[in-house]
Amino acid sequence: MKQETLDKKKSLLKKLIDTNINISPSALQFLMNIEHPLEKLEFIIKETSFIPSFKSNLTFETLKSISNKEIQNALKRMDIGKFVKDKVQDLKKEKSLPKAESMDQKKEYSQNSILQKEQNNYSITTQKRQTKKLNLINSISEKVDKEINATMISDNNLKLSYISEKKLQEREIITEKIKKMSSPLSSFKFKPTAKEYDSNYKIKMDPTGKLFTSGEYEDFYNLTLDKFKRLKNLMCKRPETHSSTNISNIQKFSNKSEVSTIGLVKNIRKTKNDHYFFELEDLTGTINVLVRNDSENRDLIRIIEKTINDQMLFVKGNYSANNSERDGIIFADNVSKIDIPIEFKPNTSHEPLSVALISDFHIGSREFEEALWNNFAKFLKGKMGNKSQRLLAGRIKYIIINGDLIDGIGVYPNQKDDLIIPDIYDQFKKAAQLISEIPDYIKVFYSSGNHEPVRNAIPRPAVPKKYCTELIDLGIENLGNPCMIQIHNVNSLVFHGDSLLDLNHSIPGLTNEKPAETMKELLICRHLAPSFGNKTQIAPSEKDWLVIDEVPQIFHTGHLHINDYGVYRGVRLINSGCLQSQTDFMKSFGIKPTPGEIPIIQLDTLENFQLNLRNYD
Repeated sequence: MKQETLDKKKSLLKKLIDTNINISPSALQFLMNIEHPLEKLEFIIKETSFIPSFKSNLTFETLKSISNKEIQNALKRMDIGKFVKDKVQDLKKEKSLPKAESMDQKKEYSQNSILQKEQNNYSITTQKRQTKKLNLINSISEKVDKEINATMISDNNLKLSYISEKKLQEREIITEKIKKMSSPLSSFKFKPTAKEYDSNYKIKMDPTGKLFTSGEYEDFYNLTLDKFKRLKNLMCKRPETHSSTNISNIQKFSNKSEVSTIGLVKNIRKTKNDHYFFELEDLTGTINVLVRNDSENRDLIRIIEKTINDQMLFVKGNYSANNSERDGIIFADNVSKIDIPIEFKPNTSHEPLSVALISDFHIGSREFEEALWNNFAKFLKGKMGNKSQRLLAGRIKYIIINGDLIDGIGVYPNQKDDLIIPDIYDQFKKAAQLISEIPDYIKVFYSSGNHEPVRNAIPRPAVPKKYCTELIDLGIENLGNPCMIQIHNVNSLVFHGDSLLDLNHSIPGLTNEKPAETMKELLICRHLAPSFGNKTQIAPSEKDWLVIDEVPQIFHTGHLHINDYGVYRGVRLINSGCLQSQTDFMKSFGIKPTPGEIPIIQLDTLENFQLNLRNYD
């Protein structure tokens, strides 16, 4: 074998060793036969890192899944079956050669032996994968030694002068790497980028310690009043609303007039002729509104179909007065919701860091999947996944736990039958034990959910310290729900998601399986629980903590146990899934959870990476 070919093969093998990838003989021969093999190998390694089934074994079949047209055309030209057959025939011929072989023949015989050995190793069953990997490493080591030693032989005499100092150093480096390959990850030294940066965060909104109420009528009135004023201020930022007037002023008109106003929806319903009728209310009165279901109003009907009680609307149309003020009606030809401004531009971080979003562990439950958490802890430490995934793990600087860390006690009927840790203090101790596995350079935020020992009504305060002392001692930021966390210039709105079920029942087309679509409607309402009086319990207070005053870059919910992702006008919508398998209680709601799917958002680009912990079982 020519020296140029040997050098090419050694370079390829060295690159594969550095990236901890095994290669079959057929795949190696393919790389040897294409132009610029090292460049192509770099591209192939990058591509295969995104193939879920790739297990660090580069085969001819794996190459077929690469999307690059140049590689695919080269594969079609190469008859791999003929290649293997020819190599076997060459090996048989080599055995019959006389003893006075040339140096090139010796080298070729050595390479064929190694090729055959690699082919045999590759055929080992998946149950002996680790043994196969060790054999392959030994094969590579033997191959490198033979190739270097072959350069030392001339006319059957050893001549040390034939081997340069560079060759000797290369052999020592490769030998040392092979010795260190005691595990699949040892060739990659995990150096987390996030460890090089200080935490930079600000709690911009947290209801803890500010939720004072007596439960009297006045508290409910103050809550509704605050909601109305703040939502109206947001609505008035839309340019078309500048002409709006109070409802009491409209009701003074005696003739037909074109009018516009802003108010909260009451008693919306569909008439027998498929028109939509509702009342609109502001601080001065109530007025009737009718939206005709005809061909001219198709866009308007699509808006009204997704309108619910207590949502704020801007309505423009023709007012027709009757004998009584209350009988007057607006025939609407334009309706607007507050929504997210079209020109909204999300903030990003200047640092190459990421945040992992997670919720609904339900520690203490029989269905809590601790093995998936253990996989996540290994991932965070760089002990799991390929090189690209470990680089991603190294960027994680923050973790946000959005409620239901523990399963709690007495949350739903017969819950005790589902518990393996029936004491809530012990549930939190177990939680602290598991979370202590997170590297200490990662900042963890913990926001309460409906299974925590706090009130069921939203907004909720943080979990009292007496329950979670061990967590607080770990440096975890203990927060209420909802809350707004700013990390490296990126705002994350954290809401457990209690009202998602209500919206899914109220708005046609929304389902539990697609929570991102439901989250979009909450942003359009600019309120986290727009309808009062449904199953979602809302506690009265002077301030409505559920109004979305500031548009976040990330909107993070949980509760439904289904991982989902979407983008709406620049806002990343993420329901973070869970770490709990399906319970009987979930079955009663028709919820099929997606445990172990963890979204990771890169703060500098807001791109989402979905980590599936089940791929590492």
